[in-house]
Amino acid sequence: MTADAALIIEALRVNARYVEEVVIGWGLCPWAARAWSDGQVTQRVFTGAAPDVAPVTAFIDELIAKPDAAIGLAIFPRVVCTVGAWEKFAEQVRRSRGEFLAAAFHPDYPPPETGALAGGAIAAARLVPLLRRTPDPTLQLVRASLLDGLRGQVSDDVTRDNHATVAARGAAALDALLADIRRDRDASYARV
Repeated sequence: MTADAALIIEALRVNARYVEEVVIGWGLCPWAARAWSDGQVTQRVFTGAAPDVAPVTAFIDELIAKPDAAIGLAIFPRVVCTVGAWEKFAEQVRRSRGEFLAAAFHPDYPPPETGALAGGAIAAARLVPLLRRTPDPTLQLVRASLLDGLRGQVSDDVTRDNHATVAARGAAALDALLADIRRDRDASYARV
């Protein structure tokens, strides 16, 4: 097995841990469990050391051709960049294809500052970076047509529900789970 093939297997595995244990396990997205179990989520690992819009847009084109594909996860295990650079890359992808929206997820998003769980809409919004702390830089690509009727209040409801969930279960517990997945990632990548 080539180093790239071994890396792809491990990147898919640790990304699946994040989806199953964090997103679904903590109930952070009301649609994730069904989309995951129904096969509407497509993961793709990009092994280049630098983010490149062209292969991601080709991946989006594949997703567009599959009407049942609701979400794409573009995973970049070899990319090392700042959160800001990753967000700029996500914006480039966002502008390249309107059929899918792109959200940036990155292992180096900072934990929420003290008081973020105190309550209120502002505190809830400050929790988002913790929830987007994936094992690898990742783009979540969501079919835009699925979100057309869900903007605004639904987004606010999800943010508020996530805030309540993390407040009840403990940000430290979530942070520990994310750190465990990151340790798993680092150890498995060191072997490939």
